[in-house]
Amino acid sequence: MFLILTEIRIFKTRDMDFVIVKKLLLICLIWMIPEWSCQASSAPSSVGVKNYQVTFGPCYDNFLPGSLNRMEITFKNNSTGNLLVSQELAVLDSSGMKVWKTIINIDMASSGVSAIPLLIPVPKIQGRFTLTLGRSSDINSGPIPSAVFNVIQPKKSPRLSKILVYSPDSDAGLNVFLKTWGIKAPMLSWAQVLLCGKISWRRFAEGDPEITQLVARALKREMSVIFLDFDPSVPAESARKKVMLPFGVTVNFISGKTPEMSFVLKSVYPELNYNLKSDHVFRWNGFDGITVPSTDLLFEGKGVKISAYATSGESSKRFPVVELTPKNGKGKLYLSQLIMDGRLEEPIQLGRYKPGIPEYDPMAVQFLLNLISASVGDNLLK
Repeated sequence: MFLILTEIRIFKTRDMDFVIVKKLLLICLIWMIPEWSCQASSAPSSVGVKNYQVTFGPCYDNFLPGSLNRMEITFKNNSTGNLLVSQELAVLDSSGMKVWKTIINIDMASSGVSAIPLLIPVPKIQGRFTLTLGRSSDINSGPIPSAVFNVIQPKKSPRLSKILVYSPDSDAGLNVFLKTWGIKAPMLSWAQVLLCGKISWRRFAEGDPEITQLVARALKREMSVIFLDFDPSVPAESARKKVMLPFGVTVNFISGKTPEMSFVLKSVYPELNYNLKSDHVFRWNGFDGITVPSTDLLFEGKGVKISAYATSGESSKRFPVVELTPKNGKGKLYLSQLIMDGRLEEPIQLGRYKPGIPEYDPMAVQFLLNLISASVGDNLLK
């Protein structure tokens, strides 16, 4: 303030007619101009003296049509001077066509870093899309960061519309799921499928008589019994645990090397692939993208046909979804190791990315609907 006043007095002593004092404020402005997972990635770019880096933060992989993708994008000025960035972001469909774009304008100080939280509109149609940087006046070469995500609207197949499913009261979340999809049976005698979640599986593995008898009744009625989140339910340091299953079969849980983020569905079961674009399923939302635990299965027993509905990883014993059918008996048993718990309850909107915590995933929902449909034989369809 002192310097400004001094300059004003000097100008007046020289009989200046007017004095203009101008002060410039550098403000970081961002204009979002909408026109229409993710793994963290970055790309350097420079044109002349413009040298900055863009980093995509982590986000979820699978979305409902018309929802919002929450992501943080970070700009870092790698130059020694101020930098004006005008950067386009774009969403491309599988053919490379641009379906959405926005422009970010940001005035960055020397060596400055700006983290910008964005709500990116998800396309209203199903498909596989890529969020990337559009080429603008600030970028003319070099790698460009990208984040691939899927858009899917789960739906029932015509076959599933003829099926009713019963779930034990202890699996409250599954009962809400079945009611939401209009396939909940009011009692076991009305159902073609008994669906057991994580809680019921643990009760069965511990020999709980109530759930054991319920499973036996269902199989006697020639129903399909599905166990979800089928794992040893013991600490990771335990190398092996055996559990007796129906049909006189024993399953050995063998500690594997690493969990898996993807699995492959068997194409010979068309109902499993209903409304899915590929047999290869990669990453579900939350839990760091893990879909299959690091546990291999080894079955012991006779008189039972074991069919793999899915494979994962390189282990010859890594079958995340299997079907057990007795050669002389009734009913069928389905065991799914895929981590479903926490991924079936639809929220109002996906929240901020939280690594390590399972989150709603429409792809997981579609898989479960398909598994239920594929488990029922033609003889049980109403």
